[in-house]
Amino acid sequence: MSTKLKRAASAEAAGVSSICVQNMIDEMIKENVALHSLMILRGGEVACEVWREPRTADDVHMAYSVSKSFLSVAFGFAIEEGYLTEETKFLDVFPEYKNKNDKYLEKLTLMHLLSMTAGKRTARGKTHWLDSFVNAKWDFEPGTDFRYVSDNYYAASAALTKLIGMSVTEYLTPRLYEPLGIDVPFWETSPQNIESGGWGLFLKTEDIAKFILCCHNGGVFDGKQVIPAQWISKATSKVCETTSSQTEPDCRAGYGYGFWQCAGIKNTFRCEGMYSQYAISFADYDACIVITSGCAQLQKPLDIIWKYAPDIFAGNRKERVQIEILPVLPFEAKPRSSMEKSINGKVYSLRKRWFIDHIGYPASALTMPVLFFAKEKGGSITDLSFTFDDCGFTMKWTENGGYVNSHYVPLDGTSARGRVVVGEIAADTVAYGVWTDENTLEVMINALAGVADRRFVFTFNGDKISMYPDMSPSMDERSKVIGEKLKCILKGRYFEWWIDFLVPKVKNILQPVHYGKIKN
Repeated sequence: MSTKLKRAASAEAAGVSSICVQNMIDEMIKENVALHSLMILRGGEVACEVWREPRTADDVHMAYSVSKSFLSVAFGFAIEEGYLTEETKFLDVFPEYKNKNDKYLEKLTLMHLLSMTAGKRTARGKTHWLDSFVNAKWDFEPGTDFRYVSDNYYAASAALTKLIGMSVTEYLTPRLYEPLGIDVPFWETSPQNIESGGWGLFLKTEDIAKFILCCHNGGVFDGKQVIPAQWISKATSKVCETTSSQTEPDCRAGYGYGFWQCAGIKNTFRCEGMYSQYAISFADYDACIVITSGCAQLQKPLDIIWKYAPDIFAGNRKERVQIEILPVLPFEAKPRSSMEKSINGKVYSLRKRWFIDHIGYPASALTMPVLFFAKEKGGSITDLSFTFDDCGFTMKWTENGGYVNSHYVPLDGTSARGRVVVGEIAADTVAYGVWTDENTLEVMINALAGVADRRFVFTFNGDKISMYPDMSPSMDERSKVIGEKLKCILKGRYFEWWIDFLVPKVKNILQPVHYGKIKN
């Protein structure tokens, strides 16, 4: 059962400056850090907390690679309980792969996987992820270099699952989730129903705060040793250098087992997830900062945190402000269209776009950042209809895999909550809508756990319809960041030329206009 952390009487009572916190938030917003939530702990108490509407404290958020820290802790329990040692090799767990006669595979240990020193390239097939990992090419001998490859953590998750004889979630429930008062979270799984390990956890901001507080205190929570002390000390220290493949200062500071070292302030470590999900431990200030966001530039929010952190923890101050993140309202109410009468209740059939279907990223009502790692991605929206009433309309659609969803969309400048289900992901959502002109209807669906909103632009012309599946923040910024990350992996002038050539075209390639007409 979920429990709450202790709250301080005020930020200042916990030794946190609310003015400095607000200044930090304001700079993040100014610098286009799509901040979703912030929680600051000091002395074991919540000093301040804030969520950006429409998100609330009760909404879970995609943790992305923060999941790696949780899997690391699962290994700590398993080592203490004798299921494995730090010398256990991959082939000790999966002897069926010994017929590969691969000298590097024979050297590979589970600790190489956790420390990102395995040496494998990323390669995840559609049907059997572990086979794909084993068959992927080597970049270097295990233990000789660092390469951040999330598939290492799926291989580690698969190994742990086999060793303990249960799912990672079942294993962590009595050992971690229950002692920390965390409701058992959803964790994305592979086609073999094994937790993905390196991504896929959906957690509340306070869940992440409880976890980082426990790690910050050497595995102790509420006066009890929860996480093995020896393991958490080792996991959160520098196990390996990262400078050979990382370009940003905080990613060059070193990596442990599922935790990063920080360069911005000494004696700090962090859990880090894609799109700037952070949980940071500040040893010298007895403090932790947790943020969830949608910022693709991972270094940007860290630089802002390092800029303000010393003043945030400067001690008691008399000045106080109410900490807030101003909400963003995407649409103002506009006049309704007379087109509603002719399209009301009609079912449109949209043609599939072959290329994005073929590469596995068809346009879903949930955006690519939500479904990027999912084993089922939906998409290829068909059988689309709009049923209007006095306040808005119900949009109903079908996606690949036979997933049928409907969502109410207000047209009066307000929003409506709903839920969209694609595969194993059931996303709580908020929808907004507006007629931008007589023939154009815009719909925004915000997956509250995600990092980007789906913005559909529907244009009606007689019995025909076009649908442009945009997203906000846009694909442009995200594709540039992905391009820079690819340059760190794919070295050489040849690869750099192709990356520079393709990145500006990503938006049109992955978000093409879809066309359709009313079904007969």
